Amino acid sequence: MEKLRVGILGGSRGMDFAMRMLLDYEYAEITAVCETYPVLRKKCEDFFREQGRSVFCCDSFEAMLDYGIDLVILANYANEHAAYAVRALERGVHVYSEVQPVQTLAEACLLCDAVEKSGKVYAYGENYCYMDNIFAMRQRYEAGDIGEGVCLEGTFCNDCSPKWHLLTRGVRDHWRNYVPSTFYCSHSIGPLLFSTGRRPVRVNGLEMPRMDYMAENGARSGSAAMETMELDNGGMARSLNGNLRHPYIASYRIFGEHGSIEAEPGRITVYRYDKEFRYDITGESVSYMPFAHRPKKDHGSISNSDLTGFGYFIAKILGDPLGEKYSIDVYQALDMALPGLLAYRSIVDHGMPYEVPDLRDHTVRERYRNDFYSTDPRTPEEFRLPTSKSGTPDVDESVYAAVRERLAQVDLTPGMK
Repeated sequence: MEKLRVGILGGSRGMDFAMRMLLDYEYAEITAVCETYPVLRKKCEDFFREQGRSVFCCDSFEAMLDYGIDLVILANYANEHAAYAVRALERGVHVYSEVQPVQTLAEACLLCDAVEKSGKVYAYGENYCYMDNIFAMRQRYEAGDIGEGVCLEGTFCNDCSPKWHLLTRGVRDHWRNYVPSTFYCSHSIGPLLFSTGRRPVRVNGLEMPRMDYMAENGARSGSAAMETMELDNGGMARSLNGNLRHPYIASYRIFGEHGSIEAEPGRITVYRYDKEFRYDITGESVSYMPFAHRPKKDHGSISNSDLTGFGYFIAKILGDPLGEKYSIDVYQALDMALPGLLAYRSIVDHGMPYEVPDLRDHTVRERYRNDFYSTDPRTPEEFRLPTSKSGTPDVDESVYAAVRERLAQVDLTPGMK
C-alpha cells in the first residue's frame, strides 16, 4: 500500500515527533511541514535537504492542506488546536491532535460537529495514556483485578521554569504565559479515564499562587492546580498538575472495590484484598504492551508512548479493530480536557462546582455553543477570565526582554521542545 501522507503543524514539538517517529515509518511519511517562525522553518528545510528528502516547508496551513496530505499532526500552540483541527477535517484530512484539544466549550462543540460531519479519524495524542505502565494498568483493571474503580488519583508535576525561554521565546502573549493553571490537565486526568473507562460529571478547582520562579519568567497564571471530580459511577477523582518545585513526577492510583493499582514510571503494583484482610502485593516491571503498527526500536518510555498513540491512530485509519479500541476519540479527549477548563471556572467562582458536559449528546452540546470563556487576551471582554485567582497581574515588558535575551544565547534547532 502507499504510505499515508503526513503534514506537521509546528517546527519544534512537531518536528521533535517527526524526527523520533516518522523518518522511517512503515505506514506513513512526512510530506509537508508548516512553521511560521522563519528561522526555524529554514532549519527544517535544511534538515530535510540533508536527509535527502523532498518535504514541502511553508508558513501557511492552507498551503499545506492544498499541497495534499492525508493526515495532519497538530503540534502548534496548545490552545489553538481546535481551529486547525476543524479546518483540516473540513478538507477531508485525518487529525492527530497533541494536548490540549480545545480552549473553550464553544470550540469543543464545533470540534465534535466537524468530526461527525467529516467521517474522518480524529485522535487525541495524550501520550501519557500509552506509557507501558498505564497500558498495563488498564489491562489489569479490565481483567477485574480490583473491581469497579471508585477513587482515582493522578499527579503530573513538571517544573518548566528553567526552560521557559525555550518554550515561550519571550512572547508576552505566548499561551503558556496566560492559560489557566488547570489547563494542562490531561497528563494527570487522561491515564485515569483511559484505564477505567469512566468520565467526570462534576468538577471543583483549587489553585496555588503564582510563584516567584514563574513570575520572573513572565507567567501570569497560578503555578499549579488541583481538580477534584465526581465520576459517572458515583466515585471520585483527584488530579494535581503544574510547575511545582519537585523533580518530574507522573504517578497514578486506582482504588477499587477489591483493591488498588498504583502506576509509577516503568512499574505497576496491584494490591488485592482477601477475606482474611490481607493484601496480595504484586510488583510488575513493565516492558511490553500489545500493539499494532509500531516500529520495534526502543526510544524510551515517553517516546514509545508517542509511537503507540500515533500507531493506534494509524491503525484506526486502516480499519484495524485495535485502533478503534485504543485510539482516543474526540469525546474521550474532551472528557480528559474539559475538567481543566471548568475547574478554573470553579476557582474563579470561589470553589463552586461545575458540570462537565457529555458532548456526545447533541442536546447537551446546544447549551454550550456560545460558551467562549477563556483567559486568552484575544477573548472578548465579556468572556475574558483573569489569569489567576488573584486577577491578571501586570508584568513589565522588561521581564519578557530578559527572557528573549536568554533565548538569543540558544541555537534553535528543529525538534527542540
